[in-house]
Amino acid sequence: MVILQLVTKRQYRGAEVFAAELSGLLADAGHTVYFAGLYKAPANTLTARSVVNIDLDGSKSPFSVGLLFKLIKLIKKIKPDIIQANGSDTLKYAVFAKLVNPRLNIVYRNISMVSSWAKEDSWKRTFNRFLFKKVNRVTSVGQQSLEDLVKTYQYPVAKTKLIRRGIPSFFFDQVSERKKIAAEFGFNASSPLIIHIGQFSDEKNHPFLIESFQKVLLTIGNAKLLFIGEGKNFQAIQTFVNDNKLDQAIFFAGHREGVQQLLAGSDLFIMGSTIEGVPGVVLEAGMQSLPTVAVKAGGVGEVVIDGETGLLLLNHHADQFAAAIVTLLQQTALRKEMGANAKKFVEQHYSLRQCLDAFEILYKDILDEKN
Repeated sequence: MVILQLVTKRQYRGAEVFAAELSGLLADAGHTVYFAGLYKAPANTLTARSVVNIDLDGSKSPFSVGLLFKLIKLIKKIKPDIIQANGSDTLKYAVFAKLVNPRLNIVYRNISMVSSWAKEDSWKRTFNRFLFKKVNRVTSVGQQSLEDLVKTYQYPVAKTKLIRRGIPSFFFDQVSERKKIAAEFGFNASSPLIIHIGQFSDEKNHPFLIESFQKVLLTIGNAKLLFIGEGKNFQAIQTFVNDNKLDQAIFFAGHREGVQQLLAGSDLFIMGSTIEGVPGVVLEAGMQSLPTVAVKAGGVGEVVIDGETGLLLLNHHADQFAAAIVTLLQQTALRKEMGANAKKFVEQHYSLRQCLDAFEILYKDILDEKN
């Protein structure tokens, strides 16, 4: 098969990283794959291995005719059997390309709770319902996000498929990785280390994490918090940390490609998002035997099993969140038991092999229908 994986832009963000990983797996399986970003890639460009990487360099706007023509030109050149749209903008342009060439086969991969992004009875929901009518299949990373999409856009359940993300397995020595982190940021390697990975965007809720961590410091004064990621709120959050003299306890690593190494050197992963699909970073943490403390939002509860792979809170209550963190930092045996459970959970339910097989079957079913 010839497969075109479309992403908004080739950046290190959850949906795009997975699309790049899947592209490489599909190429390994013998398919011809193109990994294409609609918009100009950032300086730290995400590259899929063993495939053709492309940027269409479109202008970010509600709709760009020029970008649509670039996509149509690419489609005519490579003649894809399947176009997989990873993100709302990719869905929009893929569907408009299909209006020009009705024979195109489109798969949309949903990673979030779509009802959170468009108000009920809004023009956006009406427009998206039109787009989904032109899609051959929808795949979703979690059951809740899948049910949410079906309900929001009245999409036929029979044309949907739950395909969990596959997580690569890497082994790193925790002691040596902790020493590297401590040396880089200048703290004692014996200090408890909490980590968060995510874009500095409103829904990732960094202020809540900082408020909770300040309460943790009242009990565990030598605890450290490491933020990984970039985004629009980065400067404001960093300024707040510096102004409140928290810069000896909270550190910013910016963009990092080898996040599993940083996870391996940490004690605990935390997540306080207000909107989530099924967060892959929780699964990556689990692969490194890290339990998670999180607030239930979207599909978080599908990967943080309360009392088994971590602690899951029902609301954004800073005191309760901080207490959960303190519990796992102070009770080493419990933390390690939950970390082992998390690793086992990820290996059983989120393997790369299972993920690849599921996508290949999905693509084949679409082509068999057409034939």
